[in-house]
Parts: sequence; structure tokens; C-alpha cells
Amino acid sequence: MAADENKAKSEQAERLHRFAHDIRNRLTGLREVLRHLAEPTPGIDAAELATFAEQQYFKALGEVESLLDDMHVERGIGTLTIMPLDPAALVSRALTDMRHRFVKKEQQVLTDLAPGLSVQGDDHCLTELIAALLSNASKFSPRGSTIQVTLAHEGASAMLRVSDTGAGLSATDLDRIFVRYAWLSSHSTEGEAQGRGTLARAARWATAHRGSLLAVSPGSGHGSTFVLELPLG
Repeated sequence: MAADENKAKSEQAERLHRFAHDIRNRLTGLREVLRHLAEPTPGIDAAELATFAEQQYFKALGEVESLLDDMHVERGIGTLTIMPLDPAALVSRALTDMRHRFVKKEQQVLTDLAPGLSVQGDDHCLTELIAALLSNASKFSPRGSTIQVTLAHEGASAMLRVSDTGAGLSATDLDRIFVRYAWLSSHSTEGEAQGRGTLARAARWATAHRGSLLAVSPGSGHGSTFVLELPLG
């Protein structure tokens, strides 16, 4: 028993050592960015520095998440208040709340929402989930583009699809799209802030409602579709 405990402590210490090493590297990179900003260096573009700094920041956050996963630290989503909900009403509310984003970028949203469906869920949580998908579509779509939102009854599920013709996702990005703070190759079209944790949180919300969240894309530059499946009930 003592031998097992000593081995566990040794492995934990090694993991913490690697974590500390990685975080120091990220902080060193950020320090270098600050140094170059304070004393501009010929040949080094400020935009490149900003991108590098953002990358180091999100990689550091990702390493924190990885450490928490390795140590089996639970991060809950809070207490859900489950009740019968009309998903079409949730989508309509989220669209109203997000309207300013679409107006600002002159984007058109086309909707086809099946009426009369019912799902069991937390009103606030599902509204936030849907808003996250709409926000993502707006951020990664160009000015004047069209976003399609459909809600359909398929089998025993309500299927919500949010499709855009924007930045799209590479095969590598698709593998990491629901990983918190993953550094992806796609970028918002007008410099909108990217939390890089919102979609991961949305996927966890979907799972908490016995549903799923899927991302599909033909590739970079060809738009993407996020599919939210929720069981009817």
C-alpha cells in the first residue's frame, strides 16, 4: 500500500513539474512580446506579436485544463432546473438577444423552426447554449453573409442546425473544436474576441441534457454547421 502511495505521489510530482515547466515557457514568451512592444524591433510586426501572445495565453489556459483533467478534478456546470421547454421558443429568444450582432455585420438569418416540439431542460442553460452557436456563426462569417438556423423533429430528437458560409474548419480543427482553449487555425472575420472555451462549455451543456453537439465542415473557408441534438420529452 505504501509503495502504491509513493508511486502516485511521484507521478503527481512529475506531472506538476512538467506543468510548471510549460507554464514558465508560456510566460517567457509573453514577456518577450512585452519587451518588443516596449522597444519596437525592426522587422517584427506588431500584429504577429499580438497573435503570438494570444497563442501563448490560450496554450497556458489549455495546459491548466489538461492538468485538472489528469488529476481528475471535476468542473461542474451548476445545478440545472429541468422543465418542459419549447426549443423553437428558445431559439427565437436567443435570436432576439443576438440581433445586434447580426445587424452590426449586416448578416441575414434565415430560420425554419418546427413548432410544437418539447424537450426537458434548463431554460437558462439551453438559451445560453443556442446563443453560443449563433454568436459563433456570426463571428466566423463575413459581413453581409447569410446564416441558416433550422429546427426539426427527427426520430426521438429535436435537431437544431446552425449553418454559416464563413471561415470553416480544417480536419485538425474539427478534432479540437470542443477542447477548451484549443488553438485553432480559424479566426473571427472582423477581430471579434474569441473565448476559445465557449463551444467546449456548450458541448458539456448538451451532454448534461442527454443530448449531443456536433460540428461539421467541408474545410477551411467553406463554412461550418453545428448540430445540437436534444431528446424529445
